[in-house]
Amino acid sequence: MTNIVTTPIFYVNGAPHLGHAYSGYLAGVYKRFHALVYDESCLLISGTDEHGQKILESVVRSKTDINQFIKDKVQAFKTLWPELGVQTDIFVRTTEEQHHDLIQSVWNKLVEKGDIYLGYYQGLYCLGCEQYYTNYELQDNCCPIHKTPVEIKSEETYLFRLDTYRKQLIAFYQHSPDFITPSHYSQAILDYLKQGPLEDLSVSRVNVSWGIKVPDHQEHTIYVWIDALFSYLTALKKAGYDPSVLTKTTHIIGKDILKFHAIYWPALLLAANLPLPKKLLVHGWWTINGQKISKSNPETLISPNDLSDKLTSDGLRYALFRQKKIARDGNIIINELIEVINADLVNNFANLVKRNHTIILKCFLGSIDSKFIDQSTLSNLSKLTIKHCEQAVKEIFYFYKTFNFYQATLSWKEALDHCNGYFHQRTPWKINKGKSNISVQETCLVISNLVRLLAIVAYPLIPSLTSQVLQELGEDITTLQWQSACDLRSITIKEAHSHFKRLAKEQ
Repeated sequence: MTNIVTTPIFYVNGAPHLGHAYSGYLAGVYKRFHALVYDESCLLISGTDEHGQKILESVVRSKTDINQFIKDKVQAFKTLWPELGVQTDIFVRTTEEQHHDLIQSVWNKLVEKGDIYLGYYQGLYCLGCEQYYTNYELQDNCCPIHKTPVEIKSEETYLFRLDTYRKQLIAFYQHSPDFITPSHYSQAILDYLKQGPLEDLSVSRVNVSWGIKVPDHQEHTIYVWIDALFSYLTALKKAGYDPSVLTKTTHIIGKDILKFHAIYWPALLLAANLPLPKKLLVHGWWTINGQKISKSNPETLISPNDLSDKLTSDGLRYALFRQKKIARDGNIIINELIEVINADLVNNFANLVKRNHTIILKCFLGSIDSKFIDQSTLSNLSKLTIKHCEQAVKEIFYFYKTFNFYQATLSWKEALDHCNGYFHQRTPWKINKGKSNISVQETCLVISNLVRLLAIVAYPLIPSLTSQVLQELGEDITTLQWQSACDLRSITIKEAHSHFKRLAKEQ
């Protein structure tokens, strides 16, 4: 059985930023956890949304050819993922011919059903979002996302009968309270749907030359959001799957595009007689000095590549998840990220590995045979430490499954606190000052096996660092599987490396 996880289909009117990277990090952690636990494939889909008025305006400002502009931006997104340690399986582009054919096919189907018709629409429009808003959704006549004034826009347009599917959506959310994580978003969507009839959705634009044309009406361009949403289906087709695997698909999105994915996307799928996705995982924003990170605000643009180079890919990923719960917004302060990385990855983890393995090399020629340790007579402190770590692993498993990566980092950190406390209390480095060989062997054997356990469960979060540690312990990374209990196996160490260097704070 294959599971699917998607990032948003990112709009290419600017360079990738940290918000994009965060979505990719979430998808990457989910993919690695799923493969680790279930030993089955998990397909990660990403891509680029390359049509629309905002693209044209960005091209005009850049004074470049539109094809070259898009090519450069697409390449920036394609190269972002491997640099951040995110393994994508399918990368979809909305300018691909296969996608173009799918969109026109869906459009024709909805027109034939009578769900799409030619009409006229006037409303309050935000170019930044490329959508209409109601007065109810505005804040002081400004877009709630971009905080800029909306404009009154009137145009001939094709309209989608959104309210036709309102009752089906209400029933779906009433019976699927876990469809959206965090769950409070489900209630918010349900409340919105229950307010009353939904306005027909404008699904075409006139005088927008850059996009997929409406079949048999070339003056109209298909609404960019329909274009983008159905690219998920194009990606599945590229991977050789039919639309039925939507039921195994988790969409990872920012909270600013919840309405598109929680109302428009399911309604369009219902209209096209297609299944609904498995889940929406909605994350909050990262801010700079309290301002949402956005391509339209240069003051907030921090290159994720530059941050990854400075903090390492593992360090940046771990610190972002350690700093805030997924649903909340978080403010980026570089030195706070560095403090977390130094405390957890350097002090608590990498230094413990180095100190323990150095003792094994120095005092036991790199090898401790578990058969010389009577596990029934382990010290109470050893048993208690193992128990704490095994309990933490159970918690971490649950937190991964429920997308609570923030709490997973806390449980992992607390388990390492216990390991370090145990190590310091047992003082194995005093072997030449009256400490018995058996006592030191027990300590080092317990720590090495707990390090193995905690490295495996942290692999989805920090794959590079944990892979290095596991390889030092002789583990085959290609066959790695989730481990729930601490199995006190024999240990053979050939080298004791410093796996993570302390990061210097910014001045």
